[in-house]
Amino acid sequence: MRAVILNDTSTRYHHGCARVMRLLAEGLERHGLSVTARSPARHDWAADEGFLDAMRAAQVIVVNGEGTLHHGRPAGARLLEVAGHPARGATPLALVNALWQDNPESWSAPLSRFDLIAARDSESARAMAGAAGRDARWLPDLSLSAPAHVAPLPRHGVIVGDSVKPGPRRVLGRAATRLDAATLVPTKTLNGGPWRFAPARAALAAAWYGGLGLPALEMPATEAAYLDRIARARLHLTGRFHAVCLSMLTETPFLALGSNASKIERLLADAGLGPSRLLPPEALAEPPGEAPFTEDEVQAIRRFREMAQDRAEALFADIAALARRNA
Repeated sequence: MRAVILNDTSTRYHHGCARVMRLLAEGLERHGLSVTARSPARHDWAADEGFLDAMRAAQVIVVNGEGTLHHGRPAGARLLEVAGHPARGATPLALVNALWQDNPESWSAPLSRFDLIAARDSESARAMAGAAGRDARWLPDLSLSAPAHVAPLPRHGVIVGDSVKPGPRRVLGRAATRLDAATLVPTKTLNGGPWRFAPARAALAAAWYGGLGLPALEMPATEAAYLDRIARARLHLTGRFHAVCLSMLTETPFLALGSNASKIERLLADAGLGPSRLLPPEALAEPPGEAPFTEDEVQAIRRFREMAQDRAEALFADIAALARRNA
């Protein structure tokens, strides 16, 4: 059975997105589906004849919602257009791993034409169920749907991540200069030759974090290396949703700044952690050097990860069942 995927975010130089796409493809393949084509994020899939041909030949179309469907963004509207595209025909359509926030009423009609709707947080599921007039399930972000496979190592130092927004990025950069044993480790990465050299990385850090005198910048080249780096930290300061997910995955204490939607707030609420690990920017004027988890937090995170794995496996099985009906 053949599947195609829209909104492949693995091309975004982003370890969290790369992990989501890897686990999505592997999950589909475990249940008998062959992914025959992927349309990258922000790609004009409707003008890509090769992709449209693969869509016509597929038994199921999977749309990776991720962080695209919020605030009526044009990229989100283009994704939803697949529901009425002639190349779709009557092929079953699954929306997975989706955030849904503050979208226009006009998005309700195309959403209602999806055969399966799966949010990555409970609030998005409620909003999509209301918009589509049908059931919508939720499960934690797919980055949490498999173990980290990192060896237990001694923890030391603070790693400081980044944010999709320039303001929080600058706040994180300033916080890093005030910490002992801090290292800049953004979720996004560049693997080209020049970035292997310290002067180039220092220039990139100054541009990205908006300051000078910053600690060393590390850019792990792979998802596995990034997970290993998080797992060795005593504390992770970040403004990235997936950085929080992967901190949970490795049980690394974290403190986060808000992102470009309420994705981190929703993640913490669903995981049973509450709002205490989400900080206002002014709280990092004097950044802490540690913020250990309580035993209750550790147990909540472990339950959340177990839920993620169980519900993801059920999701992949249900997508395969849709495809079999169309085989």
